[in-house]
Amino acid sequence: MTTSKALGYRFPAEWEPQEAVWFAWPLREELWGGRYTAVREQMVRLYAIASRFQVVRVLCPAEHHRELQEAVKAAGGAVELFDYRTDDVWCRDFCPISLISEDGSESVLTDWRYNAWGGKFPDQQRDNGAAAWIAAATGKRRFVYDMILEGGAVESNGAGQLLTTESVLLNPNRNPEMDRAAIEANLIAGLGIDEVLWLKDGLDGDDTDGHIDNLARFFSPDGILLAEARNTEDPDYEPLLENARRIQNFRTKSGDPFASVQLPLPDPVRYDGRRLTASYLNFLVLNGGVIVPNFAQARNDAEAMEIIGDCFPGREIVGLDCRDIAIEGGAIHCLSQNQPAVD
Repeated sequence: MTTSKALGYRFPAEWEPQEAVWFAWPLREELWGGRYTAVREQMVRLYAIASRFQVVRVLCPAEHHRELQEAVKAAGGAVELFDYRTDDVWCRDFCPISLISEDGSESVLTDWRYNAWGGKFPDQQRDNGAAAWIAAATGKRRFVYDMILEGGAVESNGAGQLLTTESVLLNPNRNPEMDRAAIEANLIAGLGIDEVLWLKDGLDGDDTDGHIDNLARFFSPDGILLAEARNTEDPDYEPLLENARRIQNFRTKSGDPFASVQLPLPDPVRYDGRRLTASYLNFLVLNGGVIVPNFAQARNDAEAMEIIGDCFPGREIVGLDCRDIAIEGGAIHCLSQNQPAVD
């Protein structure tokens, strides 16, 4: 099989120009603990905000198109709707990961197997088929890889380096037949990268087992934003400290240390007696803007938006209340998948 890397494709950084961003419309009321209506309202607001910066494409069955179009229009936005019924809304993990050619003239799609974060949830077949459907709908070339990989598990700096976690990609609930070397080889060949940078553990209680987009994000080819727990009694304190130590030892392509910026976690966000997975790192970079999760914590939300704004100068920083969305374990980045622009 000819791989993406062999043909000269690379994994772009999220701050590079984008053609569109993909989402999926929530359809299963039972997933949202009585907050289904509120979640739909927040999703409409998210689509409207994102459409201020670029094209928004939503996977949504045809019978819901009219109501969704009208709701987004009333919120001041616009969407392109695609007649596909998903099992869930976490596009980052089951939609195709896009690559671009070295000269920027073509984008292609990579299609990886999806098993709902190690088989934790039974309804996953439509989500697992979404990448093939999107490729057919858009007419884009698709590379298919027989390895389980979620998009939220990997983060690219656009210069050949990729961040991920051992707690996800070395977890036996994903690819038990593969060791670290085999997984690295698949990532390099399939995503067109040169090097994998491994952090250790994710946030406590995260259904994904520790996706990178709650822990550490590139903000430039040589800069990394990383989550920080300030309370020494927080179960995330020591794991995040270990991740910070590892980042100090990482080197850029030129051999220099990465510039690292710490981004504190919000205070614990709880629902029905349990602590939700909540992180300001789950932001979404768009053309000219960044949408940042907020958690009704005025001081913490403002500090996070200021830190992220400093890392992405020239982009408008917009907050979105994600307390209801977080009930199912994710936030803005988890809900989305980027489609890069081509020349």
